[in-house]
Amino acid sequence: MEVKKNNNYFELIFDEEKFILDPPTLNQEVSVILSDISKNINKDKIFNSPGEYNVNDVYFWGFSNKNYFVYLFESKEGTFLYSREILTEETIKKIKSLRKNVDALLFVDFFNKDFYSYFKPKIILTNKDINFEKFKKEKGDKIKANLKKVENLLFVFK
Repeated sequence: MEVKKNNNYFELIFDEEKFILDPPTLNQEVSVILSDISKNINKDKIFNSPGEYNVNDVYFWGFSNKNYFVYLFESKEGTFLYSREILTEETIKKIKSLRKNVDALLFVDFFNKDFYSYFKPKIILTNKDINFEKFKKEKGDKIKANLKKVENLLFVFK
């Protein structure tokens, strides 16, 4: 898994597939994930609605959650959860019905320590400068990690 921050959005490389998370402009050459419910765009390689999808060997699910969609990715590398807002109890239940634990969490513009107890992630990624006991903290604009080997890492994007 590799996650890179580019100004206002993130790039996710998961199982050799590249996903652009909430870019300011759309590029249909790579898979684009849009979480803003109000955008209502879902075509070709642009994903912006609840449902189950796959791009080659990466499977992912979109869940409605207040103002944004939450996405759960799964591949042979592991599982990755992306959210731009605090998850509702209903959304947590839907995710937990698919996967009890999640290897990596990317929370943008918020952080809630309770989500650790819900999902037991090995890696927490956020753009909020926080500390989390039991987790080694690193900072930067890019992280590359093997989800099978890394544990208890908090990565804060600058």
